Amino acid sequence: MLNRRGFFSVAAAGLAGCQGRATAPRGPEDLPPSQDPIFVAQAAPDPGLEAFLPVSAGADPFAPLGAALRSIERGDRDARALVMIMGDSHTAGPVMVEHLRGLFQSRFGAIGVGRLSPGRSQRYFNPSAVTRGQTGEWTARNALRASSPGPFGLTGYRLSGSTAGDIITLRSDELEGFDRVHLAMLAGPESGSFRLRVDGNSIGPATLKSSRPEFRPMFLDVPPASREIAIELVGDGQVELLGWGLDRRGRGVLVEGFGINGATLASLENRDPEILRRELVAKPPALLVLEFGTNEATDPDFDGEAYAAALTHHIQRLRRILPRSGILLMGVPDAGRPVRLPPVRRGRRMVAQRQPTGCAAATPLVALSRVRAVQRAVAQAQRVGFFDWSAEVTHSTCRLQALAGGDAPLMRGDFVHFTPDGYRLTAEKLHAHILRGTGLGTRSSNA
Repeated sequence: MLNRRGFFSVAAAGLAGCQGRATAPRGPEDLPPSQDPIFVAQAAPDPGLEAFLPVSAGADPFAPLGAALRSIERGDRDARALVMIMGDSHTAGPVMVEHLRGLFQSRFGAIGVGRLSPGRSQRYFNPSAVTRGQTGEWTARNALRASSPGPFGLTGYRLSGSTAGDIITLRSDELEGFDRVHLAMLAGPESGSFRLRVDGNSIGPATLKSSRPEFRPMFLDVPPASREIAIELVGDGQVELLGWGLDRRGRGVLVEGFGINGATLASLENRDPEILRRELVAKPPALLVLEFGTNEATDPDFDGEAYAAALTHHIQRLRRILPRSGILLMGVPDAGRPVRLPPVRRGRRMVAQRQPTGCAAATPLVALSRVRAVQRAVAQAQRVGFFDWSAEVTHSTCRLQALAGGDAPLMRGDFVHFTPDGYRLTAEKLHAHILRGTGLGTRSSNA
């Protein structure tokens, strides 16, 4: 095990490396508090993710990912590719994202889980590749509604704490562990301090106090096969995290998912634009997937023209931030409300009615067809990819009852959300669709 001095040297050297020509400090005593090694911000994009992207994404939304994946298959040193999904509850649950990650990593190399929402800020989120711990008094918020006090970044979540001794932990359950740590934190006049531990080796305390509010993304290289990070509060002010993550150096693929239950496209507006820009640029995805529409489809006052304008605006904004990345829209899947007939009175008894089947068993979400039509039209107009979730998986609202029945149902009884098997099938279809788009086919995949 490394001693404290040895660990500091590793951490400081890693941070200096992400700064390009910066010189690594020998230890925290060599720096003023505001320049503690763990607070050296990542100044440039991850070279392994950026270097293998084309100069411009061009008209082919799959070209950037195809270029990065081919670099990995050629064995180019440090070639990496990131597939990122932003969306609603379908993405907020871990199954679809994790299965998509497994499919890509089984062929192109596994380098970890990437970035996640901080602590247990995301309720009902129980990923299988990591274990999260949280003790003490923490406050969690998300970017679902514009009224929720921000700022928020890429993950759409914020976790705040101030009580001395309160801890959050993130443990890798992968055999390879991790050797890189990512933290996305906020600093300001009322901010406090924390200690960071990696497998028991402590760094800090380090302060987030600053003369003005600011975003502080941090990146550390740590010893190979590290298992756990912990953030412990000192208690001298508020500590706020927007995200954290674990991965490994070397060739391979990352698949990150950032979803919020109940989210619509408007949740992108609730993320601070400058923080979002900096996080996207720091780790540019080869393919950015937008998975929204189910919650818009429940709106009886859905305005197609306004939605088309908003969707176009966000695509164009993301394209300006990420000119070398491809963009893909996931068309809304079929969803509806179950039709269940109540018992009827016959004489002195209440008798169950025969329940409707097929098309009569579900009422489609009120704006479902209009949302999908707008998504398809905008995708074509903006020359981004389009994954037809209906054609690939659900096929029709008339099939919702069948998908939710049987010994291995693909949909839940609400006719909106999928079972784990349904999300895994979606990931397999999406994986195959993406690889076809890149021209790499589905060799060595389960799709």
